[in-house]
Amino acid sequence: MRDRRGLTRLLPAGLAAVAVAGTMVAVAVFTGTNDKAAAQDTAVAGGPGGTIVKTTTATAPVKKAPKATKYQFQNARPAVGTLASGREVKLGPGLYFKTKGTQWAVISRQPGEPAYEPFGWRQTVGNANIGDGTDPGMQSVGGTVSSVFKSSQAATVVYTVGTKAWYGKIYRLAGIAGWVESSAQVTPSTPQGSRSNGVFVYDAQGKLLKRFGGGADPLAR
Repeated sequence: MRDRRGLTRLLPAGLAAVAVAGTMVAVAVFTGTNDKAAAQDTAVAGGPGGTIVKTTTATAPVKKAPKATKYQFQNARPAVGTLASGREVKLGPGLYFKTKGTQWAVISRQPGEPAYEPFGWRQTVGNANIGDGTDPGMQSVGGTVSSVFKSSQAATVVYTVGTKAWYGKIYRLAGIAGWVESSAQVTPSTPQGSRSNGVFVYDAQGKLLKRFGGGADPLAR
């Protein structure tokens, strides 16, 4: 859904938004033949009583190529930060993220316009509208995408649009125990229903914890 300000919402069902299913990105796997010996019989001359000599020639093993995806990463992985209770941080051009108690909001402060909250103030505790708080979901304002969800293990977040991928900047929310916020600047931004957006959440060991949307795992090993 896009309003007159160019706002897009991509959120979990609990936030009354539509989940987008991403296009599948091909994973190329190359496999070689098994390591088998090639046997060859050689007849040695000498008439009917000649000797049959069996010779064996070993072939070199063919190694499997590593898994590869078609995602092209557009940035380096940022360090994880901590956002103090009641403070705010800049997400993108004219966009800020702020907490207030156990609430959070994305705030737009565009030149020549009054400040406003595109998604309102969201309550992380005691609000049934938030649905499954562990679902990363995604909000989008212009080329800025962001997610707010509950995960004490989240150490890496990756956003995908088509075949491009971006590492998200993660902030642990000091005032809301166990919750994190992440964001990235993506281009091109795509509207809801484009079927090409995805969010992937990993722990410190690179294990995939949660995903939203579609597409292949961009950090698959």
